[in-house]
Amino acid sequence: MGKAKTKMTFVEGLKAQFTTKSLVLIPIAVGINLIGGSLCATLKLPLFMDMIGTIITAVLAGPWVAALVGLLTNIFLAIVSNPVYLPYALVSIGSGLVTGYMVRAGFFKKVWGVVLTWLACTLVSVIIASTITILVFGGATGATGASVLTATLIAATKKIVSSVFASSMIENLVDRGIAFLIAYVLVKKIPARFLSQYTASATRDDDESDDD
Repeated sequence: MGKAKTKMTFVEGLKAQFTTKSLVLIPIAVGINLIGGSLCATLKLPLFMDMIGTIITAVLAGPWVAALVGLLTNIFLAIVSNPVYLPYALVSIGSGLVTGYMVRAGFFKKVWGVVLTWLACTLVSVIIASTITILVFGGATGATGASVLTATLIAATKKIVSSVFASSMIENLVDRGIAFLIAYVLVKKIPARFLSQYTASATRDDDESDDD
Protein backbone atom coordinates (compact mmCIF):
# COMPACT_ATOMS: atom_id res chain seq x y z
CA MET A 1 0.00 0.00 0.00
CA GLY A 2 2.82 2.36 0.88
CA LYS A 3 4.53 1.81 -2.47
CA ALA A 4 1.29 2.35 -4.36
CA LYS A 5 0.68 5.58 -2.51
CA THR A 6 4.21 6.82 -3.26
CA LYS A 7 3.82 5.96 -6.93
CA MET A 8 0.46 7.71 -7.12
CA THR A 9 1.93 10.80 -5.48
CA PHE A 10 4.74 10.88 -8.04
CA VAL A 11 2.32 10.43 -10.94
CA GLU A 12 0.07 13.18 -9.63
CA GLY A 13 3.05 15.48 -9.23
CA LEU A 14 4.15 14.66 -12.75
CA LYS A 15 0.74 15.47 -14.16
CA ALA A 16 0.69 18.72 -12.22
CA GLN A 17 3.85 19.87 -13.98
CA PHE A 18 2.47 19.30 -17.49
CA THR A 19 -0.15 22.05 -17.45
CA THR A 20 -1.36 23.87 -20.54
CA LYS A 21 1.00 26.76 -19.77
CA SER A 22 3.91 24.34 -19.44
CA LEU A 23 3.08 22.70 -22.77
CA VAL A 24 3.04 26.13 -24.43
CA LEU A 25 6.41 26.90 -22.85
CA ILE A 26 8.10 23.74 -24.20
CA PRO A 27 8.49 24.74 -27.90
CA ILE A 28 9.63 28.23 -26.88
CA ALA A 29 12.30 26.82 -24.56
CA VAL A 30 13.43 24.27 -27.16
CA GLY A 31 13.70 27.09 -29.70
CA ILE A 32 15.92 29.10 -27.35
CA ASN A 33 18.15 26.07 -26.84
CA LEU A 34 18.36 25.34 -30.56
CA ILE A 35 19.47 28.88 -31.40
CA GLY A 36 22.35 28.75 -28.93
CA GLY A 37 23.27 25.13 -29.65
CA SER A 38 23.21 25.49 -33.44
CA LEU A 39 25.26 28.68 -33.32
CA CYS A 40 27.98 27.11 -31.16
CA ALA A 41 28.03 23.95 -33.30
CA THR A 42 28.32 25.96 -36.53
CA LEU A 43 31.14 28.12 -35.18
CA LYS A 44 32.86 25.14 -33.49
CA LEU A 45 32.94 27.05 -30.21
CA PRO A 46 34.08 25.18 -27.06
CA LEU A 47 30.58 25.68 -25.64
CA PHE A 48 27.08 24.29 -26.08
CA MET A 49 24.73 27.12 -25.06
CA ASP A 50 21.82 24.71 -25.42
CA MET A 51 20.48 24.87 -21.87
CA ILE A 52 19.14 28.37 -21.28
CA GLY A 53 15.61 27.32 -22.22
CA THR A 54 15.91 24.18 -20.10
CA ILE A 55 16.86 26.20 -17.01
CA ILE A 56 13.99 28.64 -17.52
CA THR A 57 11.61 25.70 -17.93
CA ALA A 58 12.97 24.06 -14.77
CA VAL A 59 12.27 27.27 -12.86
CA LEU A 60 8.78 27.81 -14.25
CA ALA A 61 7.37 24.35 -14.89
CA GLY A 62 9.39 21.77 -12.98
CA PRO A 63 12.11 19.13 -13.42
CA TRP A 64 10.32 16.70 -15.71
CA VAL A 65 9.14 19.37 -18.14
CA ALA A 66 12.73 20.65 -18.20
CA ALA A 67 13.97 17.11 -18.85
CA LEU A 68 11.59 16.85 -21.82
CA VAL A 69 12.83 20.19 -23.17
CA GLY A 70 16.41 18.89 -22.91
CA LEU A 71 15.52 15.65 -24.69
CA LEU A 72 13.71 17.42 -27.53
CA THR A 73 16.57 19.90 -27.87
CA ASN A 74 19.12 17.14 -28.43
CA ILE A 75 16.87 15.28 -30.84
CA PHE A 76 16.45 18.39 -32.99
CA LEU A 77 20.17 19.27 -32.74
CA ALA A 78 21.00 15.75 -33.89
CA ILE A 79 18.72 16.23 -36.90
CA VAL A 80 19.65 19.76 -37.96
CA SER A 81 23.26 19.99 -36.78
CA ASN A 82 25.12 16.79 -35.90
CA PRO A 83 23.96 13.24 -35.01
CA VAL A 84 26.59 13.21 -32.27
CA TYR A 85 24.17 15.19 -30.08
CA LEU A 86 21.70 12.31 -29.76
CA PRO A 87 23.42 10.22 -27.06
CA TYR A 88 24.12 13.41 -25.11
CA ALA A 89 20.37 13.78 -24.61
CA LEU A 90 21.07 11.97 -21.33
CA VAL A 91 23.14 14.97 -20.24
CA SER A 92 20.31 17.37 -21.02
CA ILE A 93 17.77 15.19 -19.23
CA GLY A 94 19.97 14.88 -16.14
CA SER A 95 20.71 18.60 -16.12
CA GLY A 96 17.02 19.46 -16.37
CA LEU A 97 16.11 17.13 -13.50
CA VAL A 98 18.88 18.35 -11.19
CA THR A 99 18.10 21.99 -11.89
CA GLY A 100 14.36 21.49 -11.51
CA TYR A 101 14.57 19.65 -8.20
CA MET A 102 17.02 22.18 -6.77
CA VAL A 103 14.68 24.99 -7.84
CA ARG A 104 11.85 23.13 -6.11
CA ALA A 105 14.00 22.97 -2.97
CA GLY A 106 14.26 26.78 -3.03
CA PHE A 107 17.81 27.23 -4.30
CA PHE A 108 16.84 29.79 -6.93
CA LYS A 109 15.70 32.30 -4.30
CA LYS A 110 19.24 33.41 -3.49
CA VAL A 111 22.34 34.01 -5.59
CA TRP A 112 24.34 31.48 -3.57
CA GLY A 113 21.63 28.92 -4.27
CA VAL A 114 21.88 29.59 -8.00
CA VAL A 115 25.65 29.09 -7.75
CA LEU A 116 25.16 25.74 -5.99
CA THR A 117 22.63 24.70 -8.63
CA TRP A 118 25.10 25.67 -11.37
CA LEU A 119 27.86 23.61 -9.74
CA ALA A 120 25.61 20.60 -9.18
CA CYS A 121 24.35 20.76 -12.76
CA THR A 122 27.93 21.05 -14.01
CA LEU A 123 29.03 18.00 -12.02
CA VAL A 124 26.15 15.89 -13.33
CA SER A 125 26.82 17.08 -16.89
CA VAL A 126 30.52 16.26 -16.63
CA ILE A 127 29.95 12.75 -15.26
CA ILE A 128 27.33 11.79 -17.85
CA ALA A 129 28.96 13.54 -20.81
CA SER A 130 32.44 12.19 -20.08
CA THR A 131 31.12 8.66 -19.75
CA ILE A 132 29.36 8.95 -23.11
CA THR A 133 32.42 10.54 -24.77
CA ILE A 134 34.69 7.73 -23.57
CA LEU A 135 32.39 4.74 -24.12
CA VAL A 136 30.66 5.85 -27.33
CA PHE A 137 33.19 8.09 -29.08
CA GLY A 138 36.52 6.87 -27.73
CA GLY A 139 37.50 10.16 -26.12
CA ALA A 140 36.55 12.96 -28.53
CA THR A 141 33.60 13.78 -30.78
CA GLY A 142 34.85 16.72 -32.82
CA ALA A 143 31.48 18.41 -32.30
CA THR A 144 32.88 21.38 -30.38
CA GLY A 145 36.15 23.22 -29.96
CA ALA A 146 36.69 21.38 -26.67
CA SER A 147 37.62 18.27 -28.64
CA VAL A 148 40.88 20.01 -29.53
CA LEU A 149 41.65 20.49 -25.83
CA THR A 150 40.75 16.87 -25.12
CA ALA A 151 42.99 15.60 -27.92
CA THR A 152 45.84 17.80 -26.67
CA LEU A 153 45.50 16.49 -23.12
CA ILE A 154 45.35 12.89 -24.32
CA ALA A 155 48.48 13.41 -26.40
CA ALA A 156 50.29 15.01 -23.48
CA THR A 157 49.22 12.70 -20.66
CA LYS A 158 48.31 9.48 -22.52
CA LYS A 159 45.36 9.21 -20.12
CA ILE A 160 42.01 9.23 -21.89
CA VAL A 161 39.71 9.20 -18.85
CA SER A 162 41.39 12.03 -16.93
CA SER A 163 41.82 14.09 -20.12
CA VAL A 164 38.15 13.77 -21.07
CA PHE A 165 36.97 14.61 -17.55
CA ALA A 166 39.31 17.61 -17.30
CA SER A 167 38.29 19.15 -20.63
CA SER A 168 34.62 18.40 -19.95
CA MET A 169 34.86 20.09 -16.53
CA ILE A 170 36.38 23.25 -18.00
CA GLU A 171 33.87 23.35 -20.86
CA ASN A 172 30.81 22.71 -18.72
CA LEU A 173 31.79 25.11 -15.93
CA VAL A 174 31.95 27.96 -18.42
CA ASP A 175 29.00 26.87 -20.52
CA ARG A 176 26.64 26.19 -17.61
CA GLY A 177 27.84 29.32 -15.83
CA ILE A 178 26.87 31.54 -18.76
CA ALA A 179 23.57 29.71 -19.23
CA PHE A 180 22.59 30.01 -15.56
CA LEU A 181 23.54 33.69 -15.45
CA ILE A 182 21.41 34.50 -18.50
CA ALA A 183 18.48 32.37 -17.29
CA TYR A 184 18.60 33.85 -13.77
CA VAL A 185 18.57 37.41 -15.09
CA LEU A 186 15.68 36.65 -17.43
CA VAL A 187 13.62 34.91 -14.74
CA LYS A 188 14.16 37.76 -12.29
CA LYS A 189 12.69 40.17 -14.83
CA ILE A 190 9.47 38.14 -15.12
CA PRO A 191 6.62 39.73 -13.10
CA ALA A 192 5.67 37.82 -9.94
CA ARG A 193 2.04 37.53 -11.08
CA PHE A 194 3.18 35.66 -14.18
CA LEU A 195 5.54 33.43 -12.20
CA SER A 196 2.76 32.47 -9.82
CA GLN A 197 0.86 30.85 -12.69
CA TYR A 198 3.47 28.12 -12.93
CA THR A 199 3.93 25.12 -10.65
CA ALA A 200 7.65 25.61 -9.91
CA SER A 201 7.94 29.36 -9.63
CA ALA A 202 9.63 29.55 -6.19
CA THR A 203 12.35 31.90 -7.41
CA ARG A 204 11.90 35.12 -5.46
CA ASP A 205 13.01 36.05 -1.98
CA ASP A 206 10.36 35.55 0.68
CA ASP A 207 10.30 39.24 1.45
CA GLU A 208 9.63 40.30 -2.16
CA SER A 209 6.24 41.72 -2.95
CA ASP A 210 3.89 40.24 -5.53
CA ASP A 211 3.36 43.73 -6.86
CA ASP A 212 6.62 43.80 -8.86
